Amino acid sequence: MVGDITPFISSYTTESQRVRDSYGPHLITDLSYGANVEETLDLFLPAMPGPLGNIPLLIFAHGGYWQQLSKNEHSFLATAWTTAGYAFASINYGLAPTSNIPQMISRCRRAINWLGENYLHYGLDKSSIHVMGHSAGAHLLACAISPDILDHDRSTLLTRPQRAILIGGIYDLEPISQTYVNEPLGLSIESARALSPQFYDTDPLVALDIVYAEYETKEFIRQSKAYTEKCSTSTPHIELTEVQGRHHFDIMYDIANTDTALFQQLSVYADK
Repeated sequence: MVGDITPFISSYTTESQRVRDSYGPHLITDLSYGANVEETLDLFLPAMPGPLGNIPLLIFAHGGYWQQLSKNEHSFLATAWTTAGYAFASINYGLAPTSNIPQMISRCRRAINWLGENYLHYGLDKSSIHVMGHSAGAHLLACAISPDILDHDRSTLLTRPQRAILIGGIYDLEPISQTYVNEPLGLSIESARALSPQFYDTDPLVALDIVYAEYETKEFIRQSKAYTEKCSTSTPHIELTEVQGRHHFDIMYDIANTDTALFQQLSVYADK
């Protein structure tokens, strides 16, 4: 568990600004993947990519309890992944109370589809698209790859990711609906269940890496384990990882560091 999260968000923000300032022509900011002002993404390209059309892509959805933060505070993740040869896309999806969770799921699907449609323009490998989400972002991406979860537009994920990396995710919203976090979300018990990946099958062709920190709250850990157990009945390729010595926020430093065991475990997929 962690008390004051302000130092971590400040660190995310400062390092992200430094990264954006250093990328030059290898960063394309505020690409529109839809008509809504919320529907933008930043695309970081590797400085030394492989053959054109052969760049794997990692699409990231940020956390913040569906009501805080944005792509801008998470640019610090890009350097490690582009060093490993990936393109890194960080998406905005709108925040509560202006946007609701079904709209956010729609936007995640739309962003993935847009990048799948435009892969040639950026030299991407459409067969090697991966998605990664943290906290609320993990929840939204788990929803996005679950075909039976209806979003605002009743949309379909037309670009199938090869893999989803879900970090510190929330897979059952019913407990959330009973807390202060729900005030801007407006979830009922019924709508919370309808938007909970725990009760739906994911696309069995999307591999799952489910990750949680040793010092997460008991409920976060319980949900990660329960979701893994549930998905293991229908998803052939699934792995659950506990990261020792980390909590909900500093686990992201391992995701941003090429020298950590977690990064090396997750990034090796680019070579498969």
